[in-house]
Formats: sequence, structure tokens, C-alpha cells
Amino acid sequence: MIDMPTNKGNRKRRASVHKKERKSFFLFLFGGKKKPRKNTVRHKTAAASRTKSTTGRQKVQPVKDYYIPDWMHWVLTILMIGLVSVGAYYMFLRPYFYRLRPCRGTREYGVCLPSGFLCYGIDVSHHQGQINWRDAALSSAVNEFPIRFVIMKATEGSTFTDPEYTYNIREARTVGFVCGVYHFYDPGVSPQKQAEHFINTVKLQKGDLAPVVDVERSGRSSGDLQRELLEFLKALETHYGVKPIIYASTKFRKRHLNNPALDNYPFWVAHYYVVRPETDKPWAFWQFTDHASVEGIREYTDFNVFRGTEKEFNELRIEN
Repeated sequence: MIDMPTNKGNRKRRASVHKKERKSFFLFLFGGKKKPRKNTVRHKTAAASRTKSTTGRQKVQPVKDYYIPDWMHWVLTILMIGLVSVGAYYMFLRPYFYRLRPCRGTREYGVCLPSGFLCYGIDVSHHQGQINWRDAALSSAVNEFPIRFVIMKATEGSTFTDPEYTYNIREARTVGFVCGVYHFYDPGVSPQKQAEHFINTVKLQKGDLAPVVDVERSGRSSGDLQRELLEFLKALETHYGVKPIIYASTKFRKRHLNNPALDNYPFWVAHYYVVRPETDKPWAFWQFTDHASVEGIREYTDFNVFRGTEKEFNELRIEN
């Protein structure tokens, strides 16, 4: 019973100390000034000293006051504003600046089509929902820049199959699109098992585009990724009789797929908000936006161009 008043008093003192610590922290962070305290001496009575010594409580240490000069406060503030502004520009504003530029090509499908290309296409997956392929074909047929090819997701890793794949491939073929199929590559799974899963799922027909592998994850290392990816590509090439197409962003290709053996395969590069892909490597397809609007597709979809002649396009298709 004797300790109860002392405990209550200690709790009040600790709460007061924590409040002062929080205040001092914000003063330190934002450079505020704290008025110096007057040195006052509080005399303790002998009875109070005896009470404290008998309770065995530790003496509360005084809180150190921080002080930052005004000039440093302004320097830190300007630096913080600058970092936030640069981050906001690259994350939120830069992509939209490209959309505000004058269109150097032709505006169709809600986007600015790059000039100098004759063959256009889209790529889809279950993220676009169930597509009305008949509406997509009819609207494309009357457009000055018709959609020639469609590349759709079929598999991922060694077990996942896109729930819309069977419907998409059947309906897109029915209305006359040149169809391609892609596999989303998982570097954490055996390349042989992934190849088996794709081959067992995808039955390409004469006239379809070569199979595509979408590579967006580096895995343990670039060396392991390149070695195992080549195993996957060779398995597909042996089965389908045509070199598969590799999809990757220009940055990912430069960082993780910089291998002469991989350069022997056709590349489908992704690079948004630019006039042309910024790469010195050869490429066959270019995904230039993810914001196209196509009749029959409720969600935005990716839009692509093929760089080459009709003969070169047909060379990427299954012959038999």
C-alpha cells in the first residue's frame, strides 16, 4: 500500500518524459527552436529523499534538447520537397506527358499509333475478361488500321492455365485473326516441366504465330535465367518446328537477357511512352501501350506493331 502513490507519481513523470521526447524529436526533425529553460533548483525535503531511496526507483534522466540552425532547416526542407517531386514525376506524371504530346502517327483505338508500320495486333489474357471476338473483328475490319494478329496467354509456370485461353483461341481463330500463344515464364520452376505444361496445353495449327515466352522475372541470377530459358526455348522449337518468340521489356532484356544465343530468337519488346523502342538490339514486335480501347473488349488492352514485310511476318508462322 505504501508504494501505490509512488507508482502513480512515477507513471505521471514517465508520461511527461515521453511527451517531451516526442516534442524534442519533432523539433529535431523540422528544425524548430526550443526556448532555453531557466536553471532552477528545486530543493527536496529530507522526507522526500528518504521516500525515494526506500522505493528503489531510478532517477529519471533529463531530456536533451535538440537544436538545428534555421539555414539547415531550410536545406532539409528543400531536399525533402525535391525528392518527393522527382518521385511523383517519374511515377505519376511522366507517362501522361507522352499522351499529351502531338500525335506523329494516327490516333486510333484510343492511342497514337506509331508511324511507319503496316501490321498491328493486340495481346490479351483473362485480365481482359470474356471478349466478344465477333465485335472486335467487325470493328477492326472497317478500320484503316485493322488488327491483324492476337497473342493470348495460355500457361504460366508448370501448373497454371489461363481460364480464358480455350475460349479465346477458338473464337479468335473463328473470326479470322492470326493467333499467337504465350507462356509466362517462372524462373523458379524447372524449364522442362514448364515446356511440358505448355506443349500439353497448346496445340498450334498451321498459320498460327510461333509460340511466345514472356520473361519478366530474373530469378536467382541472370546466368541461371539465360541457361534455363535456352533449355525451355529449345524444347518448344523441337516440338513446334519454329523458333519461339521472346517477350521482354527493353530494360529487362539489357540487364538479364544480354546473351548472343538468345539474340538468335525473334524478340517482342515492350517499351511504353516513346517514339521508338530505345534498344540497339533487333526486334520483330513492339508493345508500345497498355491503354488501347478495342470494340468487344471491356478493359484496356496492350497494342503492338510488327516491324517487317509480309514475307517476314509469314516466316514467323507455323507451316504445318
